[in-house]
Amino acid sequence: MPRSVLVTGGAAGIGLATARRFAALGDRVTILDRDGERARAVIEKLPGQHLAIACDVSSEAEVQKAVKRAEAECGPISGLVNNAGIVDPAGRGALEIAPESFEAILATNLEGSFLVAREAGRSMVARGQGAIVNVASLAGEIAIPGRTAYSASKAAVIGFTRALASEWAPEGVRVNAVLPGYVRTEIVDSLVENRKLDLANVEKRIPLGRLGRPEEIAAAIDHLVSEKASYSVGALLEVDGGYHAFGGTGDAAERSLREFPITDPGERHVVVTGGASGIGLSMARKFTDLGDRVTVIDKQSSLPEDLKATASGAPRLICADIGDETSACHAITKAVGEFGQIDVLINNAAVADRFVPTQDRTLDELRQTVGVNLSGTFWMARLAARSMIENGGGSIINLSSIAGVSGLPARPGYCASKSGVSMLTKSLACEWARHGIRVNAIAPGYIMTPGVAALEQAGVRDFDAIRARAPIGRLGEPDEIADAAMFLASPGASYITGTTYRVDGGWTAFGDTV
Repeated sequence: MPRSVLVTGGAAGIGLATARRFAALGDRVTILDRDGERARAVIEKLPGQHLAIACDVSSEAEVQKAVKRAEAECGPISGLVNNAGIVDPAGRGALEIAPESFEAILATNLEGSFLVAREAGRSMVARGQGAIVNVASLAGEIAIPGRTAYSASKAAVIGFTRALASEWAPEGVRVNAVLPGYVRTEIVDSLVENRKLDLANVEKRIPLGRLGRPEEIAAAIDHLVSEKASYSVGALLEVDGGYHAFGGTGDAAERSLREFPITDPGERHVVVTGGASGIGLSMARKFTDLGDRVTVIDKQSSLPEDLKATASGAPRLICADIGDETSACHAITKAVGEFGQIDVLINNAAVADRFVPTQDRTLDELRQTVGVNLSGTFWMARLAARSMIENGGGSIINLSSIAGVSGLPARPGYCASKSGVSMLTKSLACEWARHGIRVNAIAPGYIMTPGVAALEQAGVRDFDAIRARAPIGRLGEPDEIADAAMFLASPGASYITGTTYRVDGGWTAFGDTV
């Protein structure tokens, strides 16, 4: 069924690419833009019936009137993309920028996002469904000289996203943000024209070696609006070519403007570790259903009988212990030899600590957890990368955890290893981008896997308290993590690398008491 999607700042740049994407999907698009004439020219070229409204999002009266009209003519808004934003094109420093310029940037970038979200959110909350994506910026996480007002405003949008996500998730409204890096838009062009941005130097600083395209940001927005992101709440998805991940002193990229083909679904060989149960099994099923050739590497000696074969066949199983480098090497060698090059590796296999006080834990127990979760992830990534390099690139997705961000009592090995996986992801992304390999991570929250279900039945953990702590009010499903992996492996994630995508129902966005 067509959705009603409202895009602010939709007459140019990222907003225009987003409007085009949703229109191509068959949705009814409303564009809010200061330049009403340009917005009307845009919708005339879009397939289907759409609406353009001249609107300054920093004006409360104009926003109220525009949202009311959008809902009257296009139906209740199910997706909102808060994209409208401005920057000081002169790039003046904090000592030079006029107070009115600082306030104008805040008024559009932050207050505009608040006003449109508030007005569109009224009916979303009343209906108990909807999705909002705020377009923040990498400048909200990484300070850029001469961008004080812009960076402050975008950091404020990030904080606003977390707060709104925590408040509205219980009402059925998901709020997330995309954080674009350098994207070739009119804003960037204006900075280049004013000699405030040296494109050649910027491209060298980006591991993927190029600026992003507006269409790549639109793809991430589409994912977050869709039901494929049903457990994403308060997520901050960096779409920046790896810029945020790079911490070196030299050039991040071997050469600029380097792009690599991404293998389309149905033509890939996908390897899933720990794929015989839980999240890994869901991933194996999802990729198989797409038509990919899937290999599962697991310590278990069999796969569930209900795994259906497709045109590409049923998933293949290789028994191995990824915590052992020799065993891991044998498994990858066999996978490449029997099933062809590896296009996608999903490092999902992991073990958890026992629930015992750290002072009562042995060093061997710590080593066992770290050996599988961190060392095993490293062995598998390194082995698969050798195959990918020979074949022009690929995608590696590591499974981290909210435990890599927030400490869990009596889980020192698990927290340490998962935090290590997130940094390993950044490091490998920066090192292997020149080979056409994108490396990302997913940090799931509490997911209802068979292991978690067993813990709940045994009364080991109070899962009612866990559900109450998550803004979305429930545990996630394995399929929801699999959907995130499918997106990161897809052409739509072509400008995403070095990112840890938190799919946790808002767990890490929430900062209040229960």
